[in-house]
Amino acid sequence: MLKSTAKLSPRGNSLAVTIPKEVQEAAGLRQGDDLSLIVRDDGVIEIRHAAPGEADLEAAFEWSLDRYPETYRDLAK
Repeated sequence: MLKSTAKLSPRGNSLAVTIPKEVQEAAGLRQGDDLSLIVRDDGVIEIRHAAPGEADLEAAFEWSLDRYPETYRDLAK
């Protein structure tokens, strides 16, 4: 597990966070990636790669297959 800290900075009417390089690399993030932000009931913010739009089913399947290979192996049994 990798832990890091970051600061929020004003960006227009929003706030921006800069993701440190080691976090970017560990998470496989690249400039232009779509991210999903989830705020849990306990206030924890989860940042994840966003799944591709449902319109592109093949891309969604490939993304899912790359992201959850063990699950697909278990389902194939």
